[in-house]
Amino acid sequence: MSPEDIHKDVIKEWSLVFHEIGILSLYDENFRKTLAGIECQAEMDVTKYLQPWVQILEDEIQWLSNLASIFDDFNHTRKLSRAQKSIWVLIGTSCAYAVAVRRLALSGLDTPAKAAARSLDEHLCACLAFLNDRDLAEEFQKSQLDKEAADFWYRNLSSKAIRKHLNSIERKIGLNQEASMQIRAWRDENIDLFCQAVHPSYVFAALTSVSINADDPHNYGPAYLGRATAFSERTLEFCCKTIWYFISFGFALLVNDEEFKSNLMQMPKDDERPRLVVIGRDAIQRVVLKYWNHKSYPDHKY
Repeated sequence: MSPEDIHKDVIKEWSLVFHEIGILSLYDENFRKTLAGIECQAEMDVTKYLQPWVQILEDEIQWLSNLASIFDDFNHTRKLSRAQKSIWVLIGTSCAYAVAVRRLALSGLDTPAKAAARSLDEHLCACLAFLNDRDLAEEFQKSQLDKEAADFWYRNLSSKAIRKHLNSIERKIGLNQEASMQIRAWRDENIDLFCQAVHPSYVFAALTSVSINADDPHNYGPAYLGRATAFSERTLEFCCKTIWYFISFGFALLVNDEEFKSNLMQMPKDDERPRLVVIGRDAIQRVVLKYWNHKSYPDHKY
């Protein structure tokens, strides 16, 4: 059946139910248009009022997608080791989660966007761990049954384990201790907050149902169907900075991989993706650092 036929059939069933109980149908046949209108308004407001983070996230998605497509090519030509396959799937998945955060935020669905942002961070951090420890990456690739995957996560990718991996990477890259502590404190604060978008809390549930406006944070309204909210600034900012962290440290580990560089050297010289990834890394680092302390709504915690 076509979508139009399905729509007509559903309308018929609703009408029959109302007819059987003896009242006129209250069913809104055009509710999809209501949803589309809310989504369209939210997208315009988020794009207008939550810059520069929307623009930066879109640029980072472009960067991640180019890196993911390079790994795709290597995988199709059977040039990836077991360890590199783990890195390949996590870069691609991270890109998908970044797209999900963008779409949810533009739709005015901030709390679901925060939940996706939490998953984005976990996948990027796991990818960093595998770039730093190829034996661990190989074990991840081998852990394909449900129980094996769960056991692997608890042993190697818990919050405590991830913190150790990140500390090791920062020492290897040469990040000074003060900067490392500042980044860790910033990340821990956001992770603790964003977990409330995954595990129900009264405050987060209330702020999901009724939220403050992106264009005027002194006003609020119903948000359960979507609403551009000032709270999305923190969501988008966190995503931009966690991807920046991966770009800054993960790519440094990646380009030191002789096997990856060998595969890269074999790519056609007219392929622009490697150049965009290398040059884009520097451009994104500069832009994120330029706007690092930008806050349109400094008084709003969530």
